[in-house]
Amino acid sequence: MTDKISIALKSITKNKNRNFLTMLGIIIGIASVICILAIGDGFTHTVTKGMGSHNVKNKVTLQWESKSVYDTDGGFTKNDASALSSVKGIDHVKLASSVVEAGAKVQYKTKNVSIGLNKQPKHLKLVKGTYLPLDGDSSGVYISEYLAHKLFKKNALNRLITIDGTVFVVQGIYRVGTMDYRPDAYVSKTTFKQLFANQISKDQAKLYVTSDANKKQVGKRATKLMKKIGEQKKTGTYSVSNPDQISKQFTKILNDITYFIAFIAGISLLIAGIGVMNVMYITVSERRKEIGIRRAFGATSGDIRNQFLIESVVLCIIGGIIGIIFGYIFVSIINTFLPFKAVITPYAIILSLAVSTAVGLIFGFIPSNKAAKSELVGLLKEE
Repeated sequence: MTDKISIALKSITKNKNRNFLTMLGIIIGIASVICILAIGDGFTHTVTKGMGSHNVKNKVTLQWESKSVYDTDGGFTKNDASALSSVKGIDHVKLASSVVEAGAKVQYKTKNVSIGLNKQPKHLKLVKGTYLPLDGDSSGVYISEYLAHKLFKKNALNRLITIDGTVFVVQGIYRVGTMDYRPDAYVSKTTFKQLFANQISKDQAKLYVTSDANKKQVGKRATKLMKKIGEQKKTGTYSVSNPDQISKQFTKILNDITYFIAFIAGISLLIAGIGVMNVMYITVSERRKEIGIRRAFGATSGDIRNQFLIESVVLCIIGGIIGIIFGYIFVSIINTFLPFKAVITPYAIILSLAVSTAVGLIFGFIPSNKAAKSELVGLLKEE
């Protein structure tokens, strides 16, 4: 096998220009597939990361949903949590909210804007101002560029604004990226808890189950109980929520779209394959003397077929490797313009090499088979 690969490489280097032009289609096709898969995988990773991951190993999430789009203030109460704790298989219950930010009204002079507001994060990159922790019941607030533009014509730093009747001082302005989501303002954790946390309803009950319990059965029993005695049963409905399943389905849809687009781009490899077949036909025609000599010295049809087939595969694999290298370069350039990071996965590289090999095998077989079936008598007559 090593000898055959060595012969194949020598044959390819004899006609560098012709073989490079043949590989060009493979290079472009593989580079395109690498770029598309990298962009798709990067986008999927960014979106699913934003959706968050959920540890559901020993937890069942019960969701309350309002029957009316105009009334969303209901949810689970402390009495509901106490009742759920008594359900067989449940160790303890924690109430939470699917909405992590509060709604508020901001006023500056005669301007009024409705915003989403949350407690200060650990890290926040500012475009103006200095980022410092807002301790205790601080009156400081960080606002987005969008809100600053809505309220102020010029510099917004150190200006006084009113949020739901409470006066705050603008300490900094942050930018919201294209692929990011942030509320319009951040206040200290203490201030958020004192003034705004009561606006967020507890529409989720996280049921932590015992190790010997069946989560599916626990979810059914808890849902049945809430439908019977839940304090908000008249204004809403109860159901078991599976956020990880939704995330997996969404990821699958994004991956399917990426693979479909990559398949469309990969059609160019068919054209490249035809070019490979053409150059292999020319190679076979040029080397009929070599084929005749090898046959005269005892080479079988299988030996001849394998030699030319290996040559076709090696040609395509070299093109595939160069295509992967160019794909890396193009992805690095593209990442400077994308709002997220395109990621080249090992799967994309393996797929590219597999496709390159397949193109060499499929489109190199017919010319190789023609060389193998050449009659020794006919070859000698030509000489």
